[in-house]
Amino acid sequence: MIRPFQPGTEDQAFLWDMLYESIFVGPGEAPPPRSILGDPHLAHYVEAMGSRAGDLAWVAENPTGTRVGAVWLRRLPADDPGYGFVDADTPELGIAVVPGARGRGVGTQLMATALAAVARCSLSVDARNPAMRLYERLGFTVVGVDEANPIMLHTPPR
Repeated sequence: MIRPFQPGTEDQAFLWDMLYESIFVGPGEAPPPRSILGDPHLAHYVEAMGSRAGDLAWVAENPTGTRVGAVWLRRLPADDPGYGFVDADTPELGIAVVPGARGRGVGTQLMATALAAVARCSLSVDARNPAMRLYERLGFTVVGVDEANPIMLHTPPR
């Protein structure tokens, strides 16, 4: 089940967990320390979600009500851009699914929910991340020049 994010609840703590899970760790690499979430360039993606104009987020739950994934959209200003920044009017998308629920369509359902809510959005992805294929299938195209971490943009077909 996909439901709207509820500010001021345990959803916020879960969103921080999902931000951490969204950090791609390549095969054989050690995950970064959780303290990396204190980096302002990461924290601005989920800090006080729901408090800024245009903030949107959803949480996926399994049939028992356990949170298993989340997707969020936030517009970031040009003077504090994110890794997937295109412009101040294009929200950046973040998504993660808990390890035990990956490969079961949860991410696809979350993406469909988010993409239905906005005219366009962007993201940054490690080029080694298998999720890049999902983004391409959903209509994202590479618009950034960084080969290791391309910026991808989604605009609905006309």
